[in-house]
Amino acid sequence: MQKKLRVGIIGAGGMGQGLIAGLAGKRPLDGVTVAALADANAAKLKTAGATYNIAACFTDHRRMLAQADLDIVYVASPNFLHKQHTLDALAAGCHVFCEKPVALRAADAAAMVKKAALAKRVFMVNFPMRFTPNAVILKEMISKGEFGKLYYVKASYLRRRGVPGLGGWFTNKKLSGGGPLIDLGVHILDRTYWLMGAPKPVTVSAMTFNRLIKDSDWADWPPQATRVGEKYTQPVNVEDLASAFIRFDNGAGLVLEASWAGHSRVGQTFEFFGDKAGALENSDGLRIFENRDKLPVDTLPDSKAVTAVNWPFKHFVECICNGRPPMAKPGEIVNVCRMIEAIYRSADTGREVRL
Repeated sequence: MQKKLRVGIIGAGGMGQGLIAGLAGKRPLDGVTVAALADANAAKLKTAGATYNIAACFTDHRRMLAQADLDIVYVASPNFLHKQHTLDALAAGCHVFCEKPVALRAADAAAMVKKAALAKRVFMVNFPMRFTPNAVILKEMISKGEFGKLYYVKASYLRRRGVPGLGGWFTNKKLSGGGPLIDLGVHILDRTYWLMGAPKPVTVSAMTFNRLIKDSDWADWPPQATRVGEKYTQPVNVEDLASAFIRFDNGAGLVLEASWAGHSRVGQTFEFFGDKAGALENSDGLRIFENRDKLPVDTLPDSKAVTAVNWPFKHFVECICNGRPPMAKPGEIVNVCRMIEAIYRSADTGREVRL
């Protein structure tokens, strides 16, 4: 019988407990078991360990890496700790599944992917939006050239009143790296950048705003059960809305919007403009725009017919077992981080940033 892959989780918050619950509930994976859990918050660690029957619990992740005989580490700690926790896990010989954003700085992201390559371990960032049925449809159509040249893309992820962890590390820029841009915007940036074929970004022009965040409501995140032992008295100094325009070396442009709070519509919207066809994806589904015999035609792909969609963690485990690289390439991981960093720099200086 093949040995089960032993998973250690750093971070007993919403994402860490979410993976444990998923593996134990609707998303069990044969050959995978959660063997250990680490969190510096002793009260939260004790509660999570008891809830999910995990005996090997550590307040120091380094002790867990040294003692728990792990194959995989899921880094689900606050953003500012991702780099160190990843490097420590790779040094211990583990494959690493890291929460987004991968790091606060592009240089840190580059160091992480370089260390993974040198260690010959699988390193993957949790970007579930690449795995949706509509993403699978769009990627196939774009790869086949059905859109022609993609020259303009718009992506937005907007909330009306939904600030996660208000007063905790989420809204402290030193610990989180920023607000909705690095929390929500990183998802849609990664997805659209990947669908566009990952061209080289050359310039970024951006603005951020902080108008409504302090008067906003909590998003239902992190879940109440994962807030044990936490204090929400830290500075609130991140943006509540970010907007950016990114130019690429192939002549394409991307407009990006992300907000936690604003007097606006809500939800995720993606628009793709190609010289052969275009697309709109929102809460109503996916719509393709094209001309046939010089007449405009709209089609509605059936996303329910798409079966080749994987849970990101499942894809990660399959990559380990089959010896293949994850969908997200190292250069894509670093460039997404570079663009996020440039957006904040452009917003702070009021000037276009050249990468």
